[in-house]
Amino acid sequence: MQDNLPTEMPVPVSAPMSPAPLAYYSDEFEQGLHLRDYWHVLKKRKWWFWGVLSGVVVVVLLVTFLMSPIYKATATLQIIQDNPSALMGGEKTDPLGALTGSSELDRFYETQYKILQSPTIAYGLIDSLKLKEHPSYKQMESDNPDKPPEVIRQKYAQYLLDNLKVEPVKNSFLVDISYKSTDKQLAQKIPEVLQKEYLKLSMTTRQQSYAMLREWLENELTRLGNKLELSEKSVYADGQKKDFLSLEAPETNVTIQKYIEVSKLLTTAQADKAGKEAQYRQIKEKGADAPLITNHVLIQQLRQQLIGLEAQISGDNKIFGQNFPDYRAQTTKMKDLRQRLNQEIRRLETSIRSDYEAASRAESLLQKEFDLQKAKVIDLQNSLVQHHILKRDLQTNQALYEALLARMKEASVASTMVASNVSVITPAEAPYKPWLPKPLLFLALALVVGSMGGIMTAFFVEYLDSSIKTTEELEKVCHIPALGVIPMISGNSKKLTQDKQESIGLIPYNQPMSMLSEAIFQIRSSIMLSISEAPPQVILTTSANPEEGKSTFSSHLAIAMSSPDRKSILLDCDLRKPTMHKIFSLPVQPGLTNYLTGNATLEEIIRPSGVPNLYFVPAGPTPPNPNELFNSAAFKNLVNHLRREFHSIIIDSPPVIGFADGRSLAANADGVVLIVKHHSTTREAGRLAVQMLSQNHGRILGGILSMARKDRLGYGGYYGYYQYYHKYYKGYHGHDGGKAPKETEPLD
Repeated sequence: MQDNLPTEMPVPVSAPMSPAPLAYYSDEFEQGLHLRDYWHVLKKRKWWFWGVLSGVVVVVLLVTFLMSPIYKATATLQIIQDNPSALMGGEKTDPLGALTGSSELDRFYETQYKILQSPTIAYGLIDSLKLKEHPSYKQMESDNPDKPPEVIRQKYAQYLLDNLKVEPVKNSFLVDISYKSTDKQLAQKIPEVLQKEYLKLSMTTRQQSYAMLREWLENELTRLGNKLELSEKSVYADGQKKDFLSLEAPETNVTIQKYIEVSKLLTTAQADKAGKEAQYRQIKEKGADAPLITNHVLIQQLRQQLIGLEAQISGDNKIFGQNFPDYRAQTTKMKDLRQRLNQEIRRLETSIRSDYEAASRAESLLQKEFDLQKAKVIDLQNSLVQHHILKRDLQTNQALYEALLARMKEASVASTMVASNVSVITPAEAPYKPWLPKPLLFLALALVVGSMGGIMTAFFVEYLDSSIKTTEELEKVCHIPALGVIPMISGNSKKLTQDKQESIGLIPYNQPMSMLSEAIFQIRSSIMLSISEAPPQVILTTSANPEEGKSTFSSHLAIAMSSPDRKSILLDCDLRKPTMHKIFSLPVQPGLTNYLTGNATLEEIIRPSGVPNLYFVPAGPTPPNPNELFNSAAFKNLVNHLRREFHSIIIDSPPVIGFADGRSLAANADGVVLIVKHHSTTREAGRLAVQMLSQNHGRILGGILSMARKDRLGYGGYYGYYQYYHKYYKGYHGHDGGKAPKETEPLD
């Protein structure tokens, strides 16, 4: 192997890079949806849209051409409300309207509309038009042979009502009555006869109402007459029994007048008693010093005399002593005067107490008389209340009797003058063309409904599609950077010949100016710049599921990594289903399995691929447990040896989900490239693949969207590049841009 390598191309020796934890999530991509995104969804799901639209249009056209013509005739009636209060005494309140918020006029017209659509009207139409002989009636009988005639009649009446439409004309007393039928004459006759049936029903109902009203009024007059007679007898009997019919007025009632007089006397006595009680209490509390006594004229005179005599005796005593001749006479006079003063005070106190006691007795007697008169007044009032109740009942019965008597006369007159409140404004005319179908209208509606249904179906199918569709979605769902997009090559990989398989895997070498080659070169640049320390040397390519284009991408990446100054080697580590040897047209044995089991040397398994500076190691025979070989020391030594010999080592591995090989291989690689098939790999599978690789501490360089169709890729990013790539090269280089012919989708 060393002899095959050019000596002027030193190969750097690098140790395996330490695994980095997965920590990537792009928040920079444009949030929200735009009109172009909706337009792209419609373009992508255009067959759903056109399928639904075509289906709706075809169905509508079939219905239009196959349905029987339906004719429609319309008559306009005028319905005027009679005076609803004519028999109820003029203006009156509307308690039902207060509860429901609707006016009496609204309820009247709603009632008339319901009458026009009632079974009674339908039965009248059947009888008037003799519809039992009509083919539609015969057809209904034949369709229900086990039904009795009454049920057939009910069903046909409902059939008539289903095709009858009553529509009021806004802000008027007019109402349009329309009927639809496949029979042109019947469509005209139904509105015409319906007006007569409605008028007949209205007049019959009025006559029945007046008859019932007269009967009710007669019964009520008889009942109220008897009640009025009993009320009059009760009033006079009660007045005679209580004997106060002429004493109802307070100013002429002796009992009430006596009660008023006694009340006045009692008030006066209570006031007099209060004054005398105050005098009595004053004397009782202060005695001789009470103002009532001290202010008495006689008491004042006696006290003045006593004071003068005492002063005289005191003066004589100081001058002459007690032995002068008049001393005893004056002393005796003073004692008599003091005794008289005390007697007058006692007499005055006794007089005041007697007056107070007399006033108390007078008040007590008047209070008893007042209570007696009060009881009589209360008894009188109770009797008058009952009497007034009887009189009011008499007045009420008399008023009701007079009112009913007047209404009885009005009803008798009104019953002889039954007038119609319905008139025909526009009679029904024979329709000259079918009302349905309307081809142009149906076609327009089909286009509108079909377009809406197609749009909804397209977006619903898009919603149900859980596959990864764009690089932005790849980054958001898998939390890894998007390294690039590989365009789709038409064809079916399951039907490829050996030559076509080889040509697909070698496109970057054979057609370096093609769109696919340019995409691979861009991805190579992204991979080389994906790690800040140094470009990854050992690169593992894997996918979540089989047949997602990982093997084809491995060969393309190996070719892109090879250059005159760079040597690359491609290892086919998909020992379960090897396909790399078909791309390079090399035998599968001896290969990697032979070397790891010690049955071949390294020089025997490393072969030139036919691409300059690109070498290839085939898979070899399928072992019973490939994962054990990848975890062996021999495989690790092989990778370390190849690091010293080659600039780039590309490892193709089995899918991650379902096989442990890829996870084991990731431990020996500097980075892992995850292949995600456009519109095939689900979000769940992508997340699971990233999770499984991360559990083994594999450094995921990013993801690649493979087999991408530009018409389903969306706007932005790579879409514009794919759209104008060939135009750019053709315009500036004078050729077709190296466009490859239609071949097949990449191998897995």
